[in-house]
Amino acid sequence: MLRTFPFLLLFFLFHCTTIGFHQKDTREKISFGQESKFRVCLLSEPDITKKEIADLFTAWNEELSLYQLKAEPIHLGVMDRPGFWGADILGYLMSTPLTKDCDRLVYFKGRTWGDMAFEVLTLGIFAGVGIKLEIQGAVEGQSNTRGYIKAKYQSTIQLLFTSPKSTLIHEGYHLLGCGHQLFMKDCYEKIRDVKLLLADPERDPNFFPNLTTSGKKILNRSQVLIYSNID
Repeated sequence: MLRTFPFLLLFFLFHCTTIGFHQKDTREKISFGQESKFRVCLLSEPDITKKEIADLFTAWNEELSLYQLKAEPIHLGVMDRPGFWGADILGYLMSTPLTKDCDRLVYFKGRTWGDMAFEVLTLGIFAGVGIKLEIQGAVEGQSNTRGYIKAKYQSTIQLLFTSPKSTLIHEGYHLLGCGHQLFMKDCYEKIRDVKLLLADPERDPNFFPNLTTSGKKILNRSQVLIYSNID
């Protein structure tokens, strides 16, 4: 638990900030080029239905259409959660290589009895001191290509703050290299620059590129580092 705490604190701080407020006039002045597609390989838990997956991607693609982008889901399969905490899920994803058909890798987290108990705990803490501890998703920062979201909500306190669709849209921006900011101008420019990398001569033609939040170019899968997931 002590080893996990720093990751939990980091995820809490990461989640409790915003991608930014939209600036329509600014966005409409930026050229995002022709429509481009990228493939999102998906792992889901047993209680996530095909309809829920389809609905989530429909909402995400509606947002992506602002930038002439479309995410194509590739469902790799159903699996049990590799650990209770978000750090466990992210650690698993970072030990999983992107295959030739994957540009991004996303894990859809469901809802277990343990999650329900934790929801009750976090509800009590929120009611008592006004702090919301529950984390709904995260994206790793090494390549900004792998992340997870909580894809099934139930409690009122969760829905007051967010939803599976808004969580996927939020983390989806991180999967395109966006960081956190008050307004979206920097994110718009980052997405434009990611799309410009499609013409980079060093890019693997079978890979949709990325820019990390620090500005590092990710032009091929060999740059997406794999870490051993050792307890």
